[in-house]
Amino acid sequence: MKDLRNKTAVIVAGGNGIGRAMAHALADAGVNIVVADIRADAAEHVRSEIVDKGGRAVALGTDASKLDDMRRLADLAFDSFGSVEILCNNAGVAVRPFRAIWDTSYADLQYMVGINIWGILNGYHVFVPRMREQVGEKHIVNTSSQSAILTYPSTSVYAMTKEAVTGLTRVAGEELRPYGFGYTILYPGLVNTPAAQKSGELRSAEEQAADMKVRPYSSYVEERGEKLTMLEAGRGAMTTPIGGELSQKAIEPEVVGQMVVAAILANRPICFTHPIGEEGLEARFGPYRDAYHPLV
Repeated sequence: MKDLRNKTAVIVAGGNGIGRAMAHALADAGVNIVVADIRADAAEHVRSEIVDKGGRAVALGTDASKLDDMRRLADLAFDSFGSVEILCNNAGVAVRPFRAIWDTSYADLQYMVGINIWGILNGYHVFVPRMREQVGEKHIVNTSSQSAILTYPSTSVYAMTKEAVTGLTRVAGEELRPYGFGYTILYPGLVNTPAAQKSGELRSAEEQAADMKVRPYSSYVEERGEKLTMLEAGRGAMTTPIGGELSQKAIEPEVVGQMVVAAILANRPICFTHPIGEEGLEARFGPYRDAYHPLV
């Protein structure tokens, strides 16, 4: 997008962390902000912060996994500002402790798929048809994760949901390109946010109690006598064998917010918060080059 001034952005899961940082960075660029968060008080707090510094913003408590909630959000956005040019699908959850696929419950599957996949699908379903009717540039930002590229044992279902984000964004992006849409897939690495704690708080008391009894994947690694590496960001932590030495350092969400604004302005399809490195890219994509072995 060439100019962000007086555009309108919807930030799903904008009440804290990366979402809040995107809302502030876009507001600073002159964008009207619609803050949505499953915690209505958090959404309202961010709205108040933006208005206090001279911006325009509205807020709504929204569960992205619920279609009716997202429909209400779309109505609020269009009724308040008349159009939506930027849609940021940022809702995402993981489970703690990190666990093996065989220790992942059906409730865990429903929880992560419901928010990480259906949250984004609901965003497309309710916003894209109305945005497509608008004249001018539009942009969609979908939050994936570097777990969709790098292999972190213990995050298999989370990684699956984030790879789904990549596939949807990339292919739908080409379908929407003739209608003035750009897209950015955001791949956060280690960011200092309360995401780990906040994700757990969204679960029922029964599910939180069950989480306390789950065997951490790290215990299997220790049992096998293999090396562990601790990744820490904010109040979240990952203990998992990642291969090689850890070089990634946690950054503040405000930096990510500025990165997203720059990516929208440059119409960049991919935004990494940290460098992946040649070794990481080769480990992930190198096997594809040698995957075809004809029988004759």
